[in-house]
Amino acid sequence: MIPARSLPIRFYRFWQAAPLALILWTCVWCNLNSGWWDFITPKNLSDWLYLVRATLPFGVLPVATFILLRRRKLRLPKQAPSRYLMAYGVLALLATVFSPIPPWSLYWSCTFLAAILAAWTFVDRPDALESARWLLLATWVATFLVAATIGYMTHGRVFTETGSDVLSDLNGLSRSSGVARWAAVPGLVCLVRAYYTRGWSLIAFYLAGAAVSFSIVYRMQSRGAVFGVLAALVFALLVSTKMRRYALPFAFIALVVIMILESPTALSNRFTVYIERGQDRAEFLTMTGRTHTYAQGIAAFEDAPILGRGQWADRLVFHGHVHNSFLQALLNAGIIGGIPYFASWITGWMLFYKLQKKSARLIPDDRIHLMECGTVMMFFTVRAIPETTTASFSVDLLVMVAIYVYLEILTLKSAAKKLRQVIPQYYVIPSRMRRTETTATVGTSRLI
Repeated sequence: MIPARSLPIRFYRFWQAAPLALILWTCVWCNLNSGWWDFITPKNLSDWLYLVRATLPFGVLPVATFILLRRRKLRLPKQAPSRYLMAYGVLALLATVFSPIPPWSLYWSCTFLAAILAAWTFVDRPDALESARWLLLATWVATFLVAATIGYMTHGRVFTETGSDVLSDLNGLSRSSGVARWAAVPGLVCLVRAYYTRGWSLIAFYLAGAAVSFSIVYRMQSRGAVFGVLAALVFALLVSTKMRRYALPFAFIALVVIMILESPTALSNRFTVYIERGQDRAEFLTMTGRTHTYAQGIAAFEDAPILGRGQWADRLVFHGHVHNSFLQALLNAGIIGGIPYFASWITGWMLFYKLQKKSARLIPDDRIHLMECGTVMMFFTVRAIPETTTASFSVDLLVMVAIYVYLEILTLKSAAKKLRQVIPQYYVIPSRMRRTETTATVGTSRLI
């Protein structure tokens, strides 16, 4: 890893080269937890702040578009997941004309497109890979800060009360608002960095951050986040040989200690109580009512299967949350928009596995970033089943777009590096032939 003392210097150089990109990305993040409903006559400072945050996408969208069109340096792979997300977003924007409330769908389409364009402004420059690294780092820092704020605001209830009591609103926040998701991302990043860090002080810091984050996930009892974290941890163990070497023995020892402290029957009962969350059998089997909204979503999709009904179609058509990314995409943009949306997930994983195969050629920083991206992407892949991960504007979209853009630029740079290694070897033979066969005039002229 690059020493921590060099990070301020690198950031200063990046800020000098691309200050507007970071400002635009910050504006997109500030738009979270605001919306069309904030366009009201402000009566106090809080109303003014929400109004400004709600209008930020309409400033980011034209500015980012102007920057990209003026510089014309954006290079992405042909099979780029962010391109497919952009195509899906444009098709959902066109479907706004079929929305029950077009202004609402138009607003969320603008926020969706603004997020992707803001991320692209980081990499429309010669030092695209370094900018992509900063985009990823800025995203991790943002999730960490929000998670820390939530943990501080709710520590009196999250870390002291029983599970069923934590399900209620926490100072205006609830499990349904994605508290567990905010904690899971920095927890996974901290855990990956702990395995790839040499300094004991940094290892202790990262492990402490991961422990606090995962404890919040556990206390929130969000089943989608819990299973997503478990899947991400298993994925990290399967992919990383270093993590298998150290984590598997530790996991085995922890399992033996747990089995000694509690009997299998007690553990099974505790697990059942935790998963059921106080629900009866009917509520549990319907996934907290999700099966009913799935049926409503399928019926709404059948009414507009080709182009959909625009962003937020589930809320505007049957006044519910469909709780599935892929069904949400079909509702928003129909089959035509659903195809590029599905392709974004597939190509994202394709890029990761292509890079993972040649990770030994990457510098240490990029190996760590690659592992972070894969682990977090696995978490959101699992979470895409019970929630709407990248189908609409949310923090999930911001994190995944940053991951996609980084994987895309790293793919281009690694391919260009391989090409540079091959070209000199190709031309070294003619130069030697030209020096050794000076009398062969015809042959020399052909080589030149």
